[in-house]
Amino acid sequence: MQYVNFVFEESNEAVMHTAPVPDGDAAYLRQAAKHLKPLSDEEYMTGPAGILHTMAKYSYVLDGDNLYWCVEWEPGLVIVRMRPGQNKEMEWVALRSPVPNFAGREPLPEDGDPDDYDGDDNPQYNLIFTPWDAQFDQQDREWKSFIPADDDVQSRFQNALARVNALSDLMQSRYADDSEKWLERCTDNLEKWAGEGVRLKIAS
Repeated sequence: MQYVNFVFEESNEAVMHTAPVPDGDAAYLRQAAKHLKPLSDEEYMTGPAGILHTMAKYSYVLDGDNLYWCVEWEPGLVIVRMRPGQNKEMEWVALRSPVPNFAGREPLPEDGDPDDYDGDDNPQYNLIFTPWDAQFDQQDREWKSFIPADDDVQSRFQNALARVNALSDLMQSRYADDSEKWLERCTDNLEKWAGEGVRLKIAS
């Protein structure tokens, strides 16, 4: 598994970079992938697509030809898997954050006491903010082994995104005249579809 991010050079052009995903975080993502469920084009356009029009932090993880879009979003981490090929439907899952009071919410009994939470190792945080933070800090990129992506990585990344890129023109024609209402619909749907989120145990 490889993180993918984009670094803006002095020329103001975005340069794709990659770095290996640590074993523990990769194992967590593979565990999460077991809970993925189908996401139709229509559901994507009236749900996760709206995230791109918010301030939410997100990252990409490339695993072979599979691209995971990881987003910090209630109830914790939203993951969308994209694959090349017109017959490869997108999939998604919403995970509940291990942080009991994530985003200021009132913890449920199953979440535990915020005072007892040990946040030293949170793979949900790592999957998003390891590549996100490295975009803006050269020393951080060096520490985490980020290097410019080669042609193969760039090709696999673009191939996985082909489906959602093709949907962008359709969304523009449908929703551009009332984007505020569309975004509200997207966020409402995400809240409804995600529910409490899937709880995954973090391997010790």
